[in-house]
Amino acid sequence: MKRTLSMTCVLAFACAWTLAVSSACSDKTADQPLVVVQDGKYGYIDHTGRIVIRPQFIWANDFWRGLATVYVCGHYVSMDTSGAIVPLRIAVPDRFEPRTEGQKVGFVDEHGRFKIEPSFDEALEFSEGLAAVRVGDRWGFVDANGTMAIRPQFAAAYYFHQGVASAELEGSDVLIGRSGQVLASRFAVMLEGLPAAGRVPARKDDKSGYLDLQGHVAIPLIYDSGRGFSSGLAAIEKAGKWGYIDPSGRVVIPFEFDEAGQFGSGFAPAKVGARTGFINKAGRFAFELAFDYAPGFFTGDWEDNRFTAASDVSRFWTTDGKFGIVNTSGRVIWGPTDGSPSHGPLLGWSEEQSVASCQGISESMKATIARLFPK
Repeated sequence: MKRTLSMTCVLAFACAWTLAVSSACSDKTADQPLVVVQDGKYGYIDHTGRIVIRPQFIWANDFWRGLATVYVCGHYVSMDTSGAIVPLRIAVPDRFEPRTEGQKVGFVDEHGRFKIEPSFDEALEFSEGLAAVRVGDRWGFVDANGTMAIRPQFAAAYYFHQGVASAELEGSDVLIGRSGQVLASRFAVMLEGLPAAGRVPARKDDKSGYLDLQGHVAIPLIYDSGRGFSSGLAAIEKAGKWGYIDPSGRVVIPFEFDEAGQFGSGFAPAKVGARTGFINKAGRFAFELAFDYAPGFFTGDWEDNRFTAASDVSRFWTTDGKFGIVNTSGRVIWGPTDGSPSHGPLLGWSEEQSVASCQGISESMKATIARLFPK
């Protein structure tokens, strides 16, 4: 999919890396290594651009809460920030993850033990203590004890944030509360951004605005497009130009941008004519940078849908598809290079790729893999 600034929003990263969201990540991770690709191999740099784990893997993802996942010698394993291989993390401590057994889905803890027995036909991850589960053709929500907190009644259901979630009921998009009550209907609740600042992006009759957490219209649906709030501001489009409003709906940065993204760490990606870069909250370019797409200064685990925290770095892609990383000072610490981190294959690795994943790997790491996966 072509990455364009019109999708710029931390959660729009999700179109290539999934749109579902979780509130699990809430702290800056300036100490977490950043995944990069060099000569076709994945490795990691620190936030100054120095390589700290040499590029050697045919696939790897971002660090999150001290661990990353890499594919090596035909196996997925976890790796700590020193580059040491450890058993694959199944779940974060005190958090349950969906797992399929046979034809049913349940939830396991960090040790892989089922804490909620596999009795559902489909399930999403927990958010704010509830997880959407499908029983037959209807979705409801289960709590961490395995109790059905909201009975299955929806054609679709998603994640809770600030006490609300989006769902589909009787052919209509709805906003629901924690007891399952419908707070608002006939609005397309925008999954592009988390409800933040008590505002839920919504759309109706081809116009965008914002609901409050009780389902009432808080900011009129008068805009052509709108993104989620972050750092107290939301990007909105009117008559082909983008500006920013505060939670009261007051325009605080005028409609003068051709593209505008979400604020993170005080900066947002933007475009005016041929100029691209990052603006500050005064609406002025803090620094310019040539890119086609940049999600902004956010972090989290892109692979695992947890990417709601501010960061001191932003990824970016140039018009010719090169990948780079820039910091909040405007210094490019990586690239732009031809190699860009991406998903592993959705349908699994081939035998040839499995063999290739062991090439260039140290003997000590191969020995660790052999201990973890004895034949």
